[in-house]
Amino acid sequence: MNFWVKEGNKKSIYACLKLYQEVLQLVMKKYISRICVVLLTLVMLMSMAVSAYAAPDVLPAEVESTVEGLLTLKAPEQLITSTDNKKLPISATVPEGAQVTVYRFDAVTGCYHKIVVDDVPMETTVGATMLYAGQVDLTTGNNKFLIRGGWDDSVYIVVKFEVNLLHIGFMDRIKGVISSIFN
Repeated sequence: MNFWVKEGNKKSIYACLKLYQEVLQLVMKKYISRICVVLLTLVMLMSMAVSAYAAPDVLPAEVESTVEGLLTLKAPEQLITSTDNKKLPISATVPEGAQVTVYRFDAVTGCYHKIVVDDVPMETTVGATMLYAGQVDLTTGNNKFLIRGGWDDSVYIVVKFEVNLLHIGFMDRIKGVISSIFN
């Protein structure tokens, strides 16, 4: 009974309690750090699943939008236009986080195919600027394109546009006709 009363035993008890407290803190730190690692891993996996969405490689010519107002084409300014420049800038405004993909029409298959430049498809997830910008090479004659903005396979908008690449000789003839009319 007098065991607990002795001064030496009180110090031993306090030392044991302090040691127990330190061990408990270390165990809790390990436990909490493991929980944090597990939670971070889950968050990373979920974000990868969201960003892993990719638009289809091929779209039928008659594809239609499932939602309106998700994408606004800024360049080219008109849906049917002509140019003598072999490079065509494409830009659009899209909400942050939306996936934008550019397709070119293939007359042989009758479908739109995802444009691939240097083994990289012309698709990206739009950031905080809410602006998509890209550039495509034009072939002589009529070029048909489709730009697709979407969240997933069920919520997307498509905008089709055509650009006719004119021969430089043809442009020179037009300039000649115009200058002869005004001279």
